[in-house]
Amino acid sequence: MKILFICHANICRSFMAQELTKKWLPEVEVFSRGLYVDPSLQVPEKIIRFLAACEIAFTSHAPTQLMPKDLQEADLIFCMETEHQDKLLDRYAQYTNKIWLLYEFALGKKKTIDDPINLTGRAFEKRASELKKIVAQAIKRIQKDFL
Repeated sequence: MKILFICHANICRSFMAQELTKKWLPEVEVFSRGLYVDPSLQVPEKIIRFLAACEIAFTSHAPTQLMPKDLQEADLIFCMETEHQDKLLDRYAQYTNKIWLLYEFALGKKKTIDDPINLTGRAFEKRASELKKIVAQAIKRIQKDFL
């Protein structure tokens, strides 16, 4: 099984979800991409610290642009925002059955996971912890329904 996480720039939400899923589902291939990638961007230090607090060691990550072959190869595709999901469904209707809004897949409610990239301190921690909980719920469903 291959799981793909998608967000805006592939340095925050999709990357964190990727790393959490790799830790919690080591038997599954997991990768992440962005819809609007700037290759000069780096993973912010606050995300590296958050992952370290989750006992995930940061090695390296280069933000990667989503390509059509990524959608073809993935078994499950998770978008962080309804806007991203809508764009993919419009452009790649052949993958409708595997493109999900992460929050909806995990918790049954069509809701965007807001980007914590511009947040600091407790506001960032709260948003990142929310993402962690959503990923944990998604993993429970994957284990129950797909593995």
